Amino acid sequence: MIQEAFLYFLWKYQYFNTKDLTTSAGEAVSVQSIGIRNGFAGPDFKEGRVTIDGIQWAGAIEMHVRSSDWFRHGHQHDANYENVVLHVVWEDDKAILLADGTVIPTISLKNRVKPEVLKRYRHMVESRSKIPCDQSLKNVKAITRLTMVERVLVTRVQEKAAVFSELLEDNGNDWEETAYRWLLRGFGFKTNADNMQALAESLPLKVLQKHRNQQHQIEALLFGQAGFLDVEIKDEYPASLKKEYLFLKNKYLLRHKVHYNSWHFAKVRPNNYPTIRLAQLAGLITKFPHIFSFFSEISDFNTVMEDLDVKQSAYWTSHYAVDKPSKRMIGALSRSTKENLIINATVPFLAAFAKARDNQAYLEKALNLLAGIPAERNRITDLWQRYGWNVSTAFDSQGLIQLYNQFCTQKRCIECSIGLELIDKPNIHS
Repeated sequence: MIQEAFLYFLWKYQYFNTKDLTTSAGEAVSVQSIGIRNGFAGPDFKEGRVTIDGIQWAGAIEMHVRSSDWFRHGHQHDANYENVVLHVVWEDDKAILLADGTVIPTISLKNRVKPEVLKRYRHMVESRSKIPCDQSLKNVKAITRLTMVERVLVTRVQEKAAVFSELLEDNGNDWEETAYRWLLRGFGFKTNADNMQALAESLPLKVLQKHRNQQHQIEALLFGQAGFLDVEIKDEYPASLKKEYLFLKNKYLLRHKVHYNSWHFAKVRPNNYPTIRLAQLAGLITKFPHIFSFFSEISDFNTVMEDLDVKQSAYWTSHYAVDKPSKRMIGALSRSTKENLIINATVPFLAAFAKARDNQAYLEKALNLLAGIPAERNRITDLWQRYGWNVSTAFDSQGLIQLYNQFCTQKRCIECSIGLELIDKPNIHS
């Protein structure tokens, strides 16, 4: 099994026998410039320079496993490919003509690659292991592994940041309101994230900010808009919340967007019930009414952990729902919950802010936060540890999860720095 990515590797590093290089038609070929890898639509490399049969050519260079893939990919109908001056393939099985009838010069690399290089490449891409290079990881330089993990970690963080950026665009680039909605979504975790976001959309931050330092009123607004007060209430405290909410609802002309029955309680631990999270949110918003500043002014891991050290009001330390006492005391945000919020809310915000402000310092801050959080344990991180990879922080675990999903499971070994080193290194396999 040969991948086009393998051809990119061979071409980029000229990792094949270039002596007496000729086209399929027997024309002598020499390469002055391999060109620039094209990350957009069109030929694979642009601005290449080659000499074919004594004539210098400048233009695009296209690559395929088989030359007939030109037609399978529909390039014959795409004007972007009219300036291709060289077709690099693994196997030449069909002559390719441009619209004017000109034959595109083609070189085949099938018999020009060292057998040991091809063997090492196939060893990985044809491996049945979940991590194709599992038995060879110990032979890879530490700097190569660290660099690759950081590369995919940045990709993972930026993918999450893109979700924030979409929300920001939907909110007319209002950073304060978007940060608030993002925070509420984070507090919903996976189970109630959509409900939390809908709640935030129905209750603008500017309304809550008018009641800064008034936790009871903020709580009333959050619980009321969430629909948790739309029931008969016996206990004095939630009854006072309902009374406060009905007044504020009329004052601000608020409308429900979330129904009580929409919230998920099943298979959720009591400490993670949406009612408890809302009570903790009320405490956090009381402490930090400007959510944008809460995110953007974070200095280090210890500081953000202290900032998240908020407690819900007394009623919600002994009740997990209205009129429903808990058999155990319900604590404040746990350390693992804070770490989860940093990973899934704070870090993506900082990455999005870094891109928007073109300031990499915020991205570095995001990565440093991950380095301060212990690694999560799951089947993927356990797999890496089994083969000798030290997974100690969220920087490691988040990066390795991305590496596994983005490269290992798709056998994109040739696009991975680790795979490249293994293919390029002799005597690598045990």
